[in-house]
Amino acid sequence: MYISILCFGIFSCQDLNLEPKGMLGGPELFGNEYGVKKYFAAIYNALPIEDFLYYGTNSNNAYRPDNYWEAGKNSLGNMSGEFFNTWVQVDNDGFAYWPYDRIRDINVFIQSFPEYQVNYTAEVYNNLLGEAHFLRAFFYFGLAKRYGGVPIIKEAQDPLAPVETLEVPRNSEYDTWKFIYEDLTFAMENMSTDIDETGRANKYVAAALLSRTMLYAGSIAKYSQYLGFQGEAATSAGMAGIDASKADEFFQYCVDAGKVVETGPYALYTRGYPDKAKNFADLFLDAESSESIFIKSYDITAPGNNRLRHSYDALMCPQPDMSSFVGAESYPPLDFMELYDMPAIVNPDGTPVRFDHRGDIRNGMEPRARGTMYFDGDVLRGKAFDIQRGIYKNFDVLASDADQGSPNAPINNPNNRILGGRGWTTEINGTTLNITGAHGNFEDQGGENNGWGSAFIRKYVDPDRATSDVREYRSDQHWVVFRLGEIYLNTAEALYELGSRDEAFNYIEKIRERAGATITRPALDQSTSNIGTINKANYPYSIEKSLQFIRDERARELYGENHWWWDLRRWRTADQVLNQFRHRVLSSYYVADEGKYIYLDEINRINRSWTASKQCYYEPIPWGEIGKNRNLLPQNPLY
Repeated sequence: MYISILCFGIFSCQDLNLEPKGMLGGPELFGNEYGVKKYFAAIYNALPIEDFLYYGTNSNNAYRPDNYWEAGKNSLGNMSGEFFNTWVQVDNDGFAYWPYDRIRDINVFIQSFPEYQVNYTAEVYNNLLGEAHFLRAFFYFGLAKRYGGVPIIKEAQDPLAPVETLEVPRNSEYDTWKFIYEDLTFAMENMSTDIDETGRANKYVAAALLSRTMLYAGSIAKYSQYLGFQGEAATSAGMAGIDASKADEFFQYCVDAGKVVETGPYALYTRGYPDKAKNFADLFLDAESSESIFIKSYDITAPGNNRLRHSYDALMCPQPDMSSFVGAESYPPLDFMELYDMPAIVNPDGTPVRFDHRGDIRNGMEPRARGTMYFDGDVLRGKAFDIQRGIYKNFDVLASDADQGSPNAPINNPNNRILGGRGWTTEINGTTLNITGAHGNFEDQGGENNGWGSAFIRKYVDPDRATSDVREYRSDQHWVVFRLGEIYLNTAEALYELGSRDEAFNYIEKIRERAGATITRPALDQSTSNIGTINKANYPYSIEKSLQFIRDERARELYGENHWWWDLRRWRTADQVLNQFRHRVLSSYYVADEGKYIYLDEINRINRSWTASKQCYYEPIPWGEIGKNRNLLPQNPLY
């Protein structure tokens, strides 16, 4: 709203030749670098960055939510099933994102700025103009990944112009992504390489956004043919889908952009070595990380209600030991945990592996897993995690006989399997035992502060914050918008899609070495399959197993960073991966007559499922906008 008012002020003052006191016009805003920076500030704040505050579910203010402490409950990770929680489900319809007011603000600048070129050196002028193109591309990215083709508006419209000139039709999806490419190419060619100003774009940030956007576009071009939308009007018009012959064009743009990023002063984060688990966790907290290309900053000293604080710690940590608010709302499911070289929990003969300690489940897992998740025995804020599902008096059957936790399985008879609530104990052979542990799965509680599974989220959690200070709106760790690890993964995937398999795995090896994972090239396996590794979903197409490995590497490295949902959408696999997707949870039990622990693969106890339909690939053009502009039709497929 602030920027919109400023824009109105600019044109009103010029048209009427008035200079009202207190009103900032073109000369004040565009005639000096400080004014431009002030003008851009509100635009940066409105960028479609899906961070701690982002509401993944239906909300008119997804990027600027009103009750924003609840963003953790309604995060993109929770919405898409990347986390397990009991609050939200997949939203196929979106939330009518339509940021043309911000695009207008940028177009006003791009049109007006040349009038003030004499006030700047060539370097500063070009940098600011390039920055404007970067900002515009970012908003168009938010549109394109939701709707496909949208109206490309390069100049600020005159609200008094004839209606027929204001009702701009949609461009094709190919043209929309190509426009993003052109804007970002302009930005890269004109922006400075100066990286000193945190939270502000430069040449490398523009290249990072180009890397991400072009990977999206290439995937959409290659895989949209499998959706079965060919008979839809928007598809026939080129607005929802790109011809598969264009895929390599965009994949090459992605590779080229990644190479530009590599010329910058960035390196995979290793400051925390030799402890690779702590190193990976610190990557997201270190404000001077060598890997961060672009971050969104927060400030705990800022006054309330300005979205410069968030509540991530309060919603990821159990209370009262590690949080003073409602407690943890999100948990990593077994479906993702087992991607990290998790040790076997079942012996070759089908019996559960016996562990001396619950925390032994961490042994053998790659350090990146421990940097991403907290396991039993890990310490946070002076307290050790204590995570248990229950107690078996004896367990003398196969793991499969537990039937994924079903109460109908004979071994799970309540006389043998003991479940409980917070703090409950039971006595067995004269010994009093805590049933669940302090942070376990409590039968007497619902979604809040209930340990669904055998791990908690570590990524982005600030371990140095005192428990008494872990409350709503009391966190201010930054969000990493772009980092080198993602760019390596983007480049690797694009190279593989282009047929450069060996070069692709050079980047994967860099990621896995830093992660502490086994350095492996899966024999560059070119055998094909249509089975994905998450939920063993049937893809609508076959892919080489080595490419599936690269996709899985994204899931491991970028877990909890709000990429997975969009990856599933661009790969056109969301409706299969999230087809009655029921999270599996890793449940720990104490076997009383043996004094040992076992882990069982169970379905979440409320049988919660996630389902995405084919509608999710293209959200509907907002009907309110169609009511104002019928040229936005045809509507997207399935709406």
